[in-house]
Amino acid sequence: MAKGSNISAWILLVVLAVCLQVVFVFADSRQSATQTAVDFAKAYFLLDNDMESHLCSDLAGGGDESAADKYIRAMQKEAELRGFDTGMVRKMVTHLETETVAQNDGSATIHLAGHSRTCIHPVFTYIAKLFQLGQQYTFEETLNLIKEDGQWKVCGNPFGLSLDS
Repeated sequence: MAKGSNISAWILLVVLAVCLQVVFVFADSRQSATQTAVDFAKAYFLLDNDMESHLCSDLAGGGDESAADKYIRAMQKEAELRGFDTGMVRKMVTHLETETVAQNDGSATIHLAGHSRTCIHPVFTYIAKLFQLGQQYTFEETLNLIKEDGQWKVCGNPFGLSLDS
């Protein structure tokens, strides 16, 4: 009798764990202003074209060249002028702290503070961090986000990014 109830308890536990896992997956996939700011910052420092998907329509440039494209091209040119590959101007965020300064239904202000390292290759960055090799850069920025079409987007002049640059 005890053996049958023991198996039932294990089956109930497994079913409960699966249900909780599904709930956690859906909760984690919900977009937030803070997560958008973090994703944008990581893409910005890595010179990833994905940063454009986090920019509001004012910075996306419409049909023209976006602020992200201009920034990436400028950084690639800077690397070439210094005689390096693009990897020497890419940085990987190694530590990031966020603070929500203000938020309502349509806008948010997120303060980011963190550290980054040159990212020739992600493995090199982790090894450099582990053995405290190379230079660590500190950054601090306050990002303004708005909701466009139900998605959080970074607006304003994030990290000095603009269509004029």
